[in-house]
This record gives sequence, structure tokens and C-alpha cells, in this order.
Amino acid sequence: MEEIIKVEKLQKSFSGVPVLKDINFSVHRGKVLSVIGPSGSGKSTLLRCVSQLETVDGGSITVCGKQLVKDGVYSPKPLLHEISLKSGMVFQNFNLFSHYSVLKNVVDPQVCVLKKTREEAVENAMKLLERMGLANKADNYPCQLSGGQKQRVSIARALALKPEVLLFDEPTSALDPELTGEILAVIKDLASEKMTMVVVTHEMTFARDISDYLVFMDGGLIVEEGKPEKVINSPEQERTKAFLSRFLNS
Repeated sequence: MEEIIKVEKLQKSFSGVPVLKDINFSVHRGKVLSVIGPSGSGKSTLLRCVSQLETVDGGSITVCGKQLVKDGVYSPKPLLHEISLKSGMVFQNFNLFSHYSVLKNVVDPQVCVLKKTREEAVENAMKLLERMGLANKADNYPCQLSGGQKQRVSIARALALKPEVLLFDEPTSALDPELTGEILAVIKDLASEKMTMVVVTHEMTFARDISDYLVFMDGGLIVEEGKPEKVINSPEQERTKAFLSRFLNS
């Protein structure tokens, strides 16, 4: 099965403090990898390295068969740009342009990045907004939306660039509990369509139900990994057991 993302011996430090230490994993086409772990374990930094929002200190990353970085040395900029189009990032705090309408937030990336005509971009954007249940909000601005609606616009914007893989960084952490379900439903729908995804999440039941593979990180290391039901229901490592105990006993 084709590897969409492959990470080998990845290392990253901030001000001399190691945040990622020898991280190794891969994600295959059409599969969902969930990453769980306590705050500060390196989960978000990992996604940011894959999406080129952070530079690595060492190790290798391959995306869709193209070498992003090898042994800490990055590929030429034209290839990095090509690789950047292969993944879409959905942030926990939405990252929408507040002075743009919902429609413009989804249209402009297509025009600027994919060089689509505005007519093509609008048509595609409206299809995606309709899919997200937001066609009637096209002319609204982010300040007029609920948190769940903002996150659905963010997902539509990411999908508009037709990525090979979607990266979700705690997509429900900024939402009220009652709004969390609608975002999880959208991600489940994408999973049912075999969209390749890496999801950093604190929603354990969701991670267990949606994932093909699960990684538990702590202290910049992958402490335990495997099938989600095995890691969550029957963890082997004491650190994993301690982290999950509050969820399993709730």
C-alpha cells in the first residue's frame, strides 16, 4: 500500500530543548492515523514539521513519494512548494481571515495557489460549503459564525486545494462540548470516503472509532503505537495506562 507520509528519525528542538526525539511512523493512502498524548508531548510540532510550518533539526520526511527533508537537509524550494500542495492543515483556532467573507476564505486560496479562475473557484467553494452545511453562510464573516461553523469553513478551505492528506491539529479543542460532535461527524464522513488523515486529538472515543492506527506520544517520543482498540483498551506501557486511566474510568 502506498505510503503518503513517511517520517524517519525526526528531531526538533526549541532553544536547545528537545521537543521531538527520533520520531518514526508512516501513513498509508486512505488510512487515518490519530496521535494522542498530554500537552507538550510534541504532537502539534510533529504536524507543523510535516506541513513545513516548522523546520526540523534532523531526520527525514517523505510526502507522496517526494523527499521533503532527508537527514536534516531540505529539498530545493520548487520541490518544497510542490510538496506543500499535497497536504492541507486544519488548525485548532481556525485561522480564518476575519475581514474575508466565508466564501472569500474558501475561494482566494484556490485562485492564488491553484491559479483557478474566480468562477471555477466560486463553483467549487459553494459545493464544499454545501457539503459542510454552510451554503447559506457564504456571505457571512467569521465573527458571525459559531466555533463549529468556523471549523467547518476551515475544513472546506483545506479541501478546496485538493490535498492528498489532511492534517488536523486538535480540531475540536477550541469548541464548546456541544459543538464538538458536528466536527467529529465531518471527519468521520471524510474517513468513510478514504481521505488520508493525521488527526491530533484528545477525543479518545473518537480516536478509537475512526483510526486505522494510533500513536501515543509523551516527552517527544512515541511511547506506544498500534491498532487503536488495542492501545486504548489494553495499553502495555505504564505511561500510556496512566494517561488513559482518566478516560477509561470516566
